[in-house]
Amino acid sequence: MILNVLKRRVFDTETDTDATTEERRYQIRATVPPPSGGGGDQKGNRRGGSRRSTNRRDDRAQSEVMGIALLIGIIVLAGTMLVIFGAAAVSEQEGTVATSQAERGFEQLDTRTSRVALGDASSQQVDLGFVDNVGHAYSNDEGWIRVTNHPADGNETEVTNTSLGTVFYQRDETTVAYQGGGVWRSDGEGSAMLSRPEFHYNDGTLTLPIVSVDGDSGLTDRVHITKNGTSVRKFPDSSRGLTNRLESGTTNVTVQSDYYEAWGQYFEENTRGVVTYNHSAEQVTVTFFALPDIRKFDVGIIATSDTGELSVEGTGAYIDSYDSSQGDYASTNSADGSIRSAGNVFTSGDALIDGDVAAGGVVDLDGNSNISGDVEWTKEPEPDATEKTKIDGNVTRIDGVDSVSPIDDFVEAYAERVRTDADNDETPHITNNELSISNSPAEIGTGDYYLHNMNLDDETLILNTTEGDVRIVVRDWAKLESGNLTVVGNGTVHLVVQSQNETTVNPTGLGSRDVNLHVGKKSDVHVPGEDANRLVLFAPRDFRATVAGSNSHRASFDGVIFAPAGSDGPGYVYVKQAHVYGLVMTGNLTAGQYGAIHYDRGLEDTLTGGSPLSELEYLHVAVHRTHIRSA
Repeated sequence: MILNVLKRRVFDTETDTDATTEERRYQIRATVPPPSGGGGDQKGNRRGGSRRSTNRRDDRAQSEVMGIALLIGIIVLAGTMLVIFGAAAVSEQEGTVATSQAERGFEQLDTRTSRVALGDASSQQVDLGFVDNVGHAYSNDEGWIRVTNHPADGNETEVTNTSLGTVFYQRDETTVAYQGGGVWRSDGEGSAMLSRPEFHYNDGTLTLPIVSVDGDSGLTDRVHITKNGTSVRKFPDSSRGLTNRLESGTTNVTVQSDYYEAWGQYFEENTRGVVTYNHSAEQVTVTFFALPDIRKFDVGIIATSDTGELSVEGTGAYIDSYDSSQGDYASTNSADGSIRSAGNVFTSGDALIDGDVAAGGVVDLDGNSNISGDVEWTKEPEPDATEKTKIDGNVTRIDGVDSVSPIDDFVEAYAERVRTDADNDETPHITNNELSISNSPAEIGTGDYYLHNMNLDDETLILNTTEGDVRIVVRDWAKLESGNLTVVGNGTVHLVVQSQNETTVNPTGLGSRDVNLHVGKKSDVHVPGEDANRLVLFAPRDFRATVAGSNSHRASFDGVIFAPAGSDGPGYVYVKQAHVYGLVMTGNLTAGQYGAIHYDRGLEDTLTGGSPLSELEYLHVAVHRTHIRSA
């Protein structure tokens, strides 16, 4: 049919050409004057007619030859193009099939190499399945993984820096590769994961069995896998002081690889770690955060500064406890409101510590103060005879009290995650990153919110966790002069105070104290049943807070203040004519006149609920080396 169309097209062109030629000849002939004499005119006409007829036949013959030549050329061109494009299509189809077969073969390689690496088999064989022997597999030593710990108060420790090695199949710009216990694919413009690597994060535990491969540089489509030496455990490693549980700081896992983007996507989808890319070096890093274990502190106050002081002084100052899992404070209050300080402990007036005391410095009791439990002290002088009459329990010398590392990195990463994903537009009560309450009480529901400052003068803000957790980051300071913050629902509220830019607020009547959090008279931060589990405040080492009311209007705070300052951080909390229900961890603390801190013994798993970051408690790293050769 195509040839018929082409023929019609050629002969139509010839007819049009003849007609045009005849018209042009007629026009030329009409402009030439005839010769004189009738005979001559007739003869001329006859001769002229004979020449026209001959020329027309010649022209038509030439046109037919040209048409046939053009037709043959088009046919040849069409055939050539058919061969070219057909061959390309066949080649592309072969490449697609071969690559698909390679993917399936490499997934088998992944499964069987893991069996050998992790000790389930001594050796394995795999048919990589290349179609018609198209393409070859290769191995090289490219790619590495590095694990480092960064304690908040210490130097970086390298857990391991191990070559991953790679087995790969390449056809044109497509590469299928086995690396690190996973299968990856690259098309020259990016990479994707086909099978997950040996990297497992679950509920505070990171398990990293590093599978390293080496072998023949060129491999046939059938390979043999064997163990290459003994597996080596890198963490925990008691000989290097690398032990679980991780107490503070960060842990970084960095991968250098041609497939680093796909590694990074896997980290992002399977952890809540902070993922960063170094594109020029083809590296990706995921960061996890280790927090001090609040559950091991069975005390109401932890002062972390070994150069500072924990003071309970003045009329009506006291420390005790309750159990929110059994009821509110009024129905469950008791002793066990113990305190622990890396520095000195000082009491005066008629202050009462209804529980035990452990000090990394001295213990000094003045006035009519009393400690109902045991006392542990570190530095001279030992409590004298008069002081011992004020201690109901035993007095023992110890070797010190450990400080608690700051969580500054965690706070910054947490704040950045919330700032990036903030739901500020979902509520009418936040405008330009500031609270804007026109009618009190105002309510904010489940979500992430970022504020420059939080200022509640006479307003009440309700944080409703009925449908999920509420996370609020305050960049500089939060001030409740005569306002209220109330939690409802069964979820958790995280309040993160960055203490940035050295911007503070100076509360009325507290002299020169410049703070990042102030809860004043007529103000409450309230959780029903004083359930401290449901509100946790995170802050860095320089966080400063006052919870201070008046004789007629006591202030109160229900929740956990978690702001460890390390051994020399400047942070402090000052409580006066106020009640704190929950737990306080800071650098230095003073419970002044009628300042009471009640430890909530019902605190459990406080720091994990609702966090947008992966928190790391336990780390397990081992290196498993394998060798791959042609079978």
